[in-house]
This record gives sequence, structure tokens and C-alpha cells, in this order.
Amino acid sequence: MPRYYFHVRAGSDLTRDAEGADLPDIDAARKQAVTIACRAWSGRPPDSTENNEMFEIADENGQIVLKVPFSEAFAERAVT
Repeated sequence: MPRYYFHVRAGSDLTRDAEGADLPDIDAARKQAVTIACRAWSGRPPDSTENNEMFEIADENGQIVLKVPFSEAFAERAVT
């Protein structure tokens, strides 16, 4: 099973995920990113100016395979 790393990008700052998570595919990694963002930033209003943050999801080789803006997580939270 591939390992994905959920680095957090906030402007020019990058916080690297050293642990990662074993997930079946990139779709599962995207869902994991949305879940993490919703839990961690649940107190922020959807229009918060701090919502320019995003996950940069990297594969086992360190290649960024997907970017998931936190605003996407907030939008999904509003729908569900």
C-alpha cells in the first residue's frame, strides 16, 4: 500500500509531514486531507482569511501528487 505525506503549505511556509499514512490510492489520500482539515480547523469560519492554507500531498518518492486547499475541505463540510 502506498504511503502519502500531508505537508501543510501556508503561503511560503511549509510544514512537512514526517510520518505519512498508508492509504490505498490518491482518492483516499484526498479524503484523508479533507477530514484532517475539517477536524483541525473546525473553529474557523469558512471565509477566514487564514484559509489560504493547503495540503501538498506527496508520494513515497517525495513528489507532490495532489494539492488540497483547506477551503475545499470547508466547502465539503458545508455540503455534508
